[in-house]
Amino acid sequence: MKMPPLARSASEVVRDTIEKDPVIRIGLARGLINVRALARRMQVETHEETTFEALVAAIRRYPIKETAAKRRSMGGLLTKLGMKNRIADVTIRNAPEIPVLLGRFSEEVDYARGETLSIVSGSKNVRVVLDEKNLDKLIKMVPKNSVLGVLRNLAAVIITYDERAYTTPGFSAAMFNELAMEGINLDDFIQSPPDGFYIVAEKDALRAYQALERLSNEGLEGINR
Repeated sequence: MKMPPLARSASEVVRDTIEKDPVIRIGLARGLINVRALARRMQVETHEETTFEALVAAIRRYPIKETAAKRRSMGGLLTKLGMKNRIADVTIRNAPEIPVLLGRFSEEVDYARGETLSIVSGSKNVRVVLDEKNLDKLIKMVPKNSVLGVLRNLAAVIITYDERAYTTPGFSAAMFNELAMEGINLDDFIQSPPDGFYIVAEKDALRAYQALERLSNEGLEGINR
């Protein structure tokens, strides 16, 4: 028997609404949004069993200025955004010969032309993220029964960040949170300072890029104030 979803508190409704909508967040921070009108909208659109006055009180308690300032500081650490499609993710069963084979394969990747290759080795499996055009070459080099899975139609959203991000608590979490709020599943994350590569489905790539771009723009706005 399927259980009904648990009712959210007024604070949870307010937090989720504000954090998912940058227009509301910025408007509240600037004092441009009527709190009671926003509470009424939340009550109508969310269909939650929360009273109007409870929503008003929760909005007024929400630390909007502190939250907005923290978001801007995170966004201000992003210096460049890019995007690359036609990425594949291969899972390979680990074995003594696999590192040697992947070493040979890596020698054929043209990094000077911006080709992608990331290898993450675990105790049982190895994950290889690469350009789809090099996928057949990899499959031919690895024993057929060692290939456990292949994901195609992926894309990489690439961020370049300021060196201050290395010592800023919560920087990576802030990036992941932006994607999560858009309902975007992260297939993989590759970090090669000062760059980070967020691997997502191609169909989600533009939304992922736009989400991080909004965060970056909020950061620039904070710097220019």
